[in-house]
Amino acid sequence: MIRIIAVGKVSEDYLKKGIDVYDKRIASSIEWVEIPDEATAQGMKREGEKILEKIRKDDYVACLAIKGKTYSSKGFASFLDEAFTYHPGDLVFVIGGSYGLDKAVLERADKTISFSNMTFPHQLMRLILIEQIYRGMMILKNHPYHK
Repeated sequence: MIRIIAVGKVSEDYLKKGIDVYDKRIASSIEWVEIPDEATAQGMKREGEKILEKIRKDDYVACLAIKGKTYSSKGFASFLDEAFTYHPGDLVFVIGGSYGLDKAVLERADKTISFSNMTFPHQLMRLILIEQIYRGMMILKNHPYHK
């Protein structure tokens, strides 16, 4: 099972529709957990506490952060395969809010992953992440989606 813990809500319809497309393709093997967005940088600690409450001891946690490890799509597929094969808990991805992730959350992470050196809006990152999860699954199945 994959769980995506994300700070804030998706407010843009085009993002909701895009996320829904891949959510349906993956056949609902993703659980979405939303954490309320705090309005200030000082609120990041509260966000972090709420995120950590949603993570179980045996979960394999991958936080999305600019300073994380970058992967090609095939490398990300290998990461997914390894996580599913060798880690008994859920694979949990964490997307922070506009101020990033609290230090305590990053310390809990088993992996820190970067999708780019660029900064993306956290709402858009949900769509990018779920598309790459879908792409990774298709790579693992040798499906032609990934060209």
